[in-house]
Amino acid sequence: MIGRWLSELPMDDPTRKSTSRPMLRRFIHHTEPIKFIKYIGHGAEGRVYLIEVLGSQYALKIFSNWTYTSNIYLRERQKPYTFPFSHECRAFARLDSLDENGTWAVKCHGWIKLSDEQFKPLQRFSGLSRWAIVKDYIPNEVSISDVPEIRRKMTIARKALLYPKDLQPRNFRGSFLVDLGAVRTYPYPPQRFWSNTRRREYFAWFDKDASQWEVSVRDGKVIEGWLNRMIKGKPSPCETAEAGDAKLD
Repeated sequence: MIGRWLSELPMDDPTRKSTSRPMLRRFIHHTEPIKFIKYIGHGAEGRVYLIEVLGSQYALKIFSNWTYTSNIYLRERQKPYTFPFSHECRAFARLDSLDENGTWAVKCHGWIKLSDEQFKPLQRFSGLSRWAIVKDYIPNEVSISDVPEIRRKMTIARKALLYPKDLQPRNFRGSFLVDLGAVRTYPYPPQRFWSNTRRREYFAWFDKDASQWEVSVRDGKVIEGWLNRMIKGKPSPCETAEAGDAKLD
């Protein structure tokens, strides 16, 4: 991974960052003790915690050990580029190289490989790797008032040659995307999974979809409008099919 999408340089190194070969730099306090304050959430990609390092608080996303075997047409060297960890590293690196770190997505403070001592509180969880990304912690969930800013800031992702694939309300905090595990970055070595036409279509679809986000009638959280209709028991066949197709590559 180091030399492919990870750089051993610290995030505050003054060396110019490459825009054509995105490699995320290392968290500057990677050797310091980590205090785990609270658990935030988990999913297929890993677990997220609120942590404290040298008096500052961050969100730490520790990635699961990931395998990709479902596509026999991928070369072995290409497969790791499809992992959530490499997706996040390369996307954050591209944003950082363009001075857009902390604008479209949450601010990233670099990658870290947890030492034995740092990993000790997590040993009871099977399937976790030592690889993690450090980000700003944003406690506020997305609200309807954030949607216009979310739609406006999508121009940053377009200009950065990013191809998002999972822009659901639950992946935003305020107007910032916090989960980049499904974001592809150009150049994308598995070229069969990169299409400029599909990329443009996705941005157009998302702008329309986000304009229809609503407050859930079930719990008051922001959700996609078609989900609200399903909760109410009133989805139309075409809406359900359209929502499913939009999730396909």
